[in-house]
Amino acid sequence: MQYNLLIERTLRDAQGILRANLPPAKNLPDNQAVQSLRAIVRTPQLREVLGRGNDTALCFVLRAVNRILVDHGQPDRMTINRLWDVLDQPEFNRILRSLQKMKKPPAR
Repeated sequence: MQYNLLIERTLRDAQGILRANLPPAKNLPDNQAVQSLRAIVRTPQLREVLGRGNDTALCFVLRAVNRILVDHGQPDRMTINRLWDVLDQPEFNRILRSLQKMKKPPAR
């Protein structure tokens, strides 16, 4: 299994869910956003990645996201704010952009 690709896709999906929760559109209420994020992190494939994935920057970010999502005692809005703190870091976004550029075929 290609852990790095799964981690990258999951983190991009998580950012997409958070973006769907942003005002003014706010197409996804807080509770649904948190439930959706918990669902993607709880898949068997992601559980395996969290346990066996290489210690890459993206894997550390995924582990941080998981730690935030397992805390059921905090309000959904606080969970979302904490996730933004992790998933909107400039260095993290730079890594995602560089990975995207690597996947694009060279211009002819």
